[in-house]
Amino acid sequence: MIDTQPAKVKKPRRKIFYGWWIVAISAVIDAMKHGTFNRGFSAYVIPLTNELGIGVAAISLAEMLGRLEGGLQGPLAGYMTDRLGPRLVLAAGGLTSGLGFILLYFTHSYLSFMLVFVGLLSLGFRGGYNNASVPALNQWFRRRRSLAMSTASIGTGLGGALVAPLIGIMVVTWGWRQAALVSGIAILAVVLPLSYLVKKTPESMGLHPDGDDGPSHDPEGITNPEPGARALLAESAGESTAVTSPIGPGEPDFTAREATRTVSFWLLVWAVGLRNTVHSGMQFLLVPVMVWFLMGAGRTESDSQPIAFLFVGILSLCTMVFNPLVGWIGDSWSKQRLSAVAMVSGVFALVTLLNHSGMLWQLGVFAVLMAFSESANPLAWAIMGDFFGRRSFATLRGIQHLPDQLMSMSTAVWMGWIFDHTGSYYWALLPLVGIYSLSAVSYWILPRPKQPIRGPGPLISL
Repeated sequence: MIDTQPAKVKKPRRKIFYGWWIVAISAVIDAMKHGTFNRGFSAYVIPLTNELGIGVAAISLAEMLGRLEGGLQGPLAGYMTDRLGPRLVLAAGGLTSGLGFILLYFTHSYLSFMLVFVGLLSLGFRGGYNNASVPALNQWFRRRRSLAMSTASIGTGLGGALVAPLIGIMVVTWGWRQAALVSGIAILAVVLPLSYLVKKTPESMGLHPDGDDGPSHDPEGITNPEPGARALLAESAGESTAVTSPIGPGEPDFTAREATRTVSFWLLVWAVGLRNTVHSGMQFLLVPVMVWFLMGAGRTESDSQPIAFLFVGILSLCTMVFNPLVGWIGDSWSKQRLSAVAMVSGVFALVTLLNHSGMLWQLGVFAVLMAFSESANPLAWAIMGDFFGRRSFATLRGIQHLPDQLMSMSTAVWMGWIFDHTGSYYWALLPLVGIYSLSAVSYWILPRPKQPIRGPGPLISL
């Protein structure tokens, strides 16, 4: 008998959109950055002050100068990322920061520590890494921009939950020098190879943002009367040949000059700067602040440090849950309002520590609430992409970086100065509560900018 049934046609398997590989790479390098530097370096503060015979404010001065340096180089780093692509910027940051940790092993004075921290560590971490990965994600995603950036920021939690506690254990058991040496070698071995895989735009690979089959559509239903109107000049990473990246229907399309003439841009800079004013001090002094709180229950400094490392891990684990969840919500709800709610969570987190009780449950509440407040970080870049588009994103992020660093660079220093003179972080935490509150209000009232109206003629992207 002849089989007359038609043969089943196998559907071709859809490949994973390459943008999600960019997300995965960004998460890994973010884990290295936050685990060894942003979160992890807090573990070095107490042993460094003890060995070098200096106060917390003196150590924090290096952080202040590093942030100033990061702010000054921000516009240049953003411009270079827009022009040369993220691959080169990321590789340079990985090489510089890795060598910085290796040379930190050989430092024996406060001066040499300052030179290595500011000249290499801060230069590498603040010049590369997020200055490359975030603009790349903004190019590869539009409809799912908030989800992509928040998912990539899982690396922040992964670094804090796994890498930073490991750094703390190495600092306590092996010593801070050995921990620095291992960190430097690990960065060179991980970040440099991964940087080669980061591509600047989906168009450079014949793809479209979000993996769409055609020009991306606007989730808000806005239509563009000229679907093929303008083109975004983009260069494929590592190549000198320019490729065109069409602006999707309804997609915002600002040059850097147009964006910086809006109230929305500068109010966003203000809100993010206020958030980072708190974040910068608490991040650098997270372990010392936790140790101070734990000593309120009669524990010694040496007994409190391992417990602090544990709660740094708990805080970071919570960010791994909150960041993608908040990102998913942010793609369907107001990112501005969601960021404001996160700032209010930060207010309650700081208030939890003010009684200096040393109770573990209170430190746990602090960790959870502070983790939720950290979820506003990837939302900020998603807001910037939603507001101003893909054309000059890295340049705008670089412009934002300078006032941001000027606002936040001194927090760790004055917090350390207060502790050096009072033996307490109470009067350092109290003003941070007010700053977080002001940031919440700024996010809440943040308006969406109007698309610029242009006349005929060539568009110059600045």
